[in-house]
Amino acid sequence: MSEAEICGYARERSFRSQTLERWLSWEETDRDALAGITLALKISENQLRETMDWLEEIAVRDRLKIHQVLANKLITDIQTDPRLGRADKVKRIKDQLRRMRLPRLAQTEDAIKEKIRSLKLHPEVRVSMPAGLEGGQLHIEVAAGTPDELRIASKKLSDAAENPLISEIFSLLSGRKPDQGKK
Repeated sequence: MSEAEICGYARERSFRSQTLERWLSWEETDRDALAGITLALKISENQLRETMDWLEEIAVRDRLKIHQVLANKLITDIQTDPRLGRADKVKRIKDQLRRMRLPRLAQTEDAIKEKIRSLKLHPEVRVSMPAGLEGGQLHIEVAAGTPDELRIASKKLSDAAENPLISEIFSLLSGRKPDQGKK
C-alpha cells in the first residue's frame, strides 16, 4: 500500500494530521497491514486511533510487530468472513484486539458467561455482565407477557440465586477467583 493511498484515504475522511503522521511513522509492513484493514472496512479516525493504541500495546507487551498481531488467525478469519458486513467485521476485530490486549479480563468474562449458561435459566430471564466488568454487578432482565409468566420466571430466577454458581459469578465479578472465598 502506498503512502499516497493512505494519505488519500485520510484526506477523504478528514483525519487530523497527527493521526496520519502517527500512522505513516510506523514501519512499512505495519503501516500497510493496518491500511489493508482500515481501507477495506472504512474505519473512522476515532476507531483507527483506538485500534492503533491497542495494537501498539499488544505489540510491545508480546514483543511482536504490529503486522504480526494483525495476521493473527482470529483477526484474519473475521476480516475474510463473507457472512459478516463491514460494521460487524469492525466490531469483531476490535473486540478480538481488546481480548488480546486484556487477556485476563477476557478469560474472566468467558468464565462468567459459561457459569451463566450453566445456570440454564428460563429463556425469559436474561443475565448479562457490564462491559469490561465495570461496577461488578450483573444485569438481569425478565420478560413476561402475563402474571403467570412473571411468577414462573421469578421463581426460576429465585432458584438460580440459590445455585452455588451465583457465588462463583459474583466472586469473579469482584476480581476474586471463586475458590478464594470472601475478602
